[in-house]
This record gives sequence, C-alpha cells and structure tokens, in this order.
Amino acid sequence: MIRKAEERDLQRIAEIIIFGKRVAYCSIFQNDMVSFNELRVVALYNELYNDSEKWKNMLVYDDGIVKAVINYIDTENKDTIEILDFYVEPFFKGEGIGRKLINQLCNKVKRQYNTIILWVIKDNISARKFYERNGFQRTDNERLIEGTNKLEMQYVRYL
Repeated sequence: MIRKAEERDLQRIAEIIIFGKRVAYCSIFQNDMVSFNELRVVALYNELYNDSEKWKNMLVYDDGIVKAVINYIDTENKDTIEILDFYVEPFFKGEGIGRKLINQLCNKVKRQYNTIILWVIKDNISARKFYERNGFQRTDNERLIEGTNKLEMQYVRYL
C-alpha cells in the first residue's frame, strides 16, 4: 500500500534514505568520510522529526514493512513539483516498488500540477535508466553539485 508518511515512519524513512544514498553514491563520489561520517540515520531522523514541513508531501510504500519513500516540493512554477527524495530500500529493488510509487505520485498530483522535475547525478546510470523507463525525459539543464566535480542532470515528466 502506498500512503502518506506519518511521524511513526520517520526512523524507517531515515534508514531508507541514508542507506539508499550510500549504495547509490559511494562508488560515484568515493568519499567514505561523507558516506559514513556525514550521512547519519539519527541526524536525518532528528531533522525530519523537528521539521514536519520536510515530509508533508512524502509518500511511503508500506506492505507491513516501509520499503520505499518519495518526497516532493512545490516549485516557483505553480504547475510543477520537484521530487527531492526517492529511495527504495536496496534489499527490495527490482520488485516494481519504485514504478508503483512514481505512478501513484503522478496520479495524486495530476489534477493540480502539469509537470514533475527531478535532478539525478549524471554518473548514476541506473537511476537515469529507471527514470527514462518511467516516462521522464532528460532536459538540457545541468548543474554542478556544490563542493564536488560531479554534475546533476534535470529530468522532466509531463502529466
């Protein structure tokens, strides 16, 4: 079942996001200090717990175990949202959970919004392929990730 995130989910959400980032980004950035010293479950949990605005639009995939999370924000362009966090617990990848979350999000927001954007690290080929298989198109927009030499690419999906 896909549902709105609740306060009781925050610890699990923090685990999914932190472990998802470690799995996806460790080989790209090759910076163990960031991956294992700066990316901390407790720190993210506290950040979310202390600011409910950060998860007010968050959806979780929960079949008895919270296995994935997707989060979005409104943008300055009122007919567009931006996906900020989208992680499937690495142990459950390949089960169609990500596709279900994307589709549910699209169905949820299509009456109010026309466009979904997101940014993905250029070197994260598996994520880029996933987004392309799920209706997202690469734009010409790229940006340097602050403090790194890595680029992010913008993707868009029209509803």
